[in-house]
Order: sequence, then C-alpha cells, then structure tokens
Amino acid sequence: VTGIVAPSPQRVVPPCAHVADGCGGCDWQHLAATAQHDAKVEVVREAFARTGRLPDVAIVRGAAVAHDALRTTVRMAVTSDGKLGFRRAASHDVVGIERCLVMHPLLAQLVSSIGVRGTGEVTLRCGDATGERGVWSHDRARLLGLPADVAAGAKAIVHEEVAGVRLQVSMESFFQASREAAELLVDAVARAAHGALDGFDGPVVDAYGGVGLFTATVVPTGVQCVVVESSESACADAYANLRGHSAEVVQARFEHWVTQPAGLVIADPARSGLGKPGVATIVETRAPRVVLVSCDSVAAARDARLLVDAGYRPLSVEVLDLFPHTHHTEVVASYERS
Repeated sequence: VTGIVAPSPQRVVPPCAHVADGCGGCDWQHLAATAQHDAKVEVVREAFARTGRLPDVAIVRGAAVAHDALRTTVRMAVTSDGKLGFRRAASHDVVGIERCLVMHPLLAQLVSSIGVRGTGEVTLRCGDATGERGVWSHDRARLLGLPADVAAGAKAIVHEEVAGVRLQVSMESFFQASREAAELLVDAVARAAHGALDGFDGPVVDAYGGVGLFTATVVPTGVQCVVVESSESACADAYANLRGHSAEVVQARFEHWVTQPAGLVIADPARSGLGKPGVATIVETRAPRVVLVSCDSVAAARDARLLVDAGYRPLSVEVLDLFPHTHHTEVVASYERS
C-alpha cells in the first residue's frame, strides 16, 4: 500500500502504539474490531467458492474471543539490547515491546521485567485458570530477572483448565493461543460432532491431537479413542491428560499412521491443512463423520474440495475469530460420508 485515496468507514487508528513502531504482530489493527469477524467470514466464503469450488456451502459466523489481554501463549524475539519484542512485518528486525494489547496480564508482567542475554526466540505461556507461568528460550539464551514462580525450559509445564478439565501443557507442546479460544473451539467441535460421539459406529480418531484437548473435553470417557500426534512432548502431555479415558495415544505422523476403522475423525492439522495424504488417511478409516478444524481459509477450502471428491458432503462450516487484530481465521467444518 503506497497511499489511501479514501478510507473505509471501518478503517481506524490502530489501538496499539507499537503498530506505529513497525510491530508486525497484529496485521489487522487498522480494521475496526467490530468489522474483523465479518471480514473473516467473507474471506472463508470466497475461499470455498474459488479454491474449493463450493459456492453454495453455507458459511456461518461463529463465536469470537475478546479483543485484548487474552493471549496466554506468545512467541517473541530478542532485540539487540536484550529486550523482548516482535518482528516487523516481512522482516527479521525486532521491535521492542513495552505493552502488548492482546497479551494476558500474567505475561505482560514478564515482558516488562525480564531480560535476555543472547539472541533468538522465547516462548511465554501462562494458565489463565491456574496462574502458572512458563518460559522457554529456544536458542539457549540466558534469561535474566526471572521471577521465582516461573518455570523455565523446554520441559517446563503449565496447567490450564478448559471446559472444566485440567490440562497439562509442556512448553514445547502446541496449545491454543488463549483459554477463551480453546473453550470456544471445544464448543464448536462438540456441536459439529453432535450425534457421532457415542462410539456406536466405531472409535473416535483424534488426528493431530496435540495434548489431547478434544478427547479430554469432547469425547465421553467411556468411548474408545485414538489420539494420533507426531510431537513427543504433546504425546507425553496427552498421556497425562487422558488418564481415566478409554484412549490410546499414538506418536506418528497422521499420514503414516496404520489406519483402523473409525466412527468419527476429528482433525486439527497445522496451517497447511490435511492435503491429499491427510485426506487419504481419513478416507481409509471409512469414518461416516469428519470434523475438520482449519486455521487457514484456503487450506480449509482446499481440504473441503478433497473431501467432497472423496465422497463426503459438507454439513456445516463455522468461522470463529480466535485471533483478534490479525487475519488469522479458525474454521470448524463437519462432513458426512455419502
């Protein structure tokens, strides 16, 4: 963008001062918070029409998280003078941060109090329900001024509570950006899987299952479930989180997993989506229902097309706004085998 001829009525002054400094963490702060969710719905609708060639699929506006002070996991870079910050858009340069608009207060306290000797990246995580905090320096940089209550290192553990379930989350493991995001996502997945969670048609497969979030919160404890996850750290967390569940945890890439018949597949792949290998693995399970969680609109649409071509039909597509002030979109879609 080289200039603005006439601003949209929805264009606003970014509420965070660090945007003017060049921080690339939140790329939609120029769009009014009230308009961001609708814009994301339109992005998904266009992706399903163009990429998915599914223009007639109904795209529903789902729930949204609060617009500030909510993120319980952030990955930050280190400035040349040992402060924490975020990279400029399309750059390796780091902008030091004094106060982040979307960061949970427990993490904001850390950013303002600790220093780093060395370079690289640092992950900060806290439990909104528990108050626990953890820090992981990816590149072995030395952390200075760390409060006594903060667990440090790749193996450090933070506990969070989602849908009434206490979950163990190691610093190396992926988890949703906030407790509220996890709560809304669990609710959306439960609704998308409605009627298919009883195990009547076969076990539930929790693909790309992470720390076992969906199995722990959505799948009834007595229903057979297989969690397939490639991360060693996340699998260890899943073992801890699924005690008392009829669940097996398999450490494997989903597309390499030795498939078995399933009554339901819940899949939450990385940003690139399922792709042909992931869809082929789902098809091999012959699951009558698939719930697909996508964090990229184009990947969601491409995977929708692949599933339709493989004999599935879309039942519902819901767009959640779990990443305010950014273009990132969460799509929860349900498919039924024809």
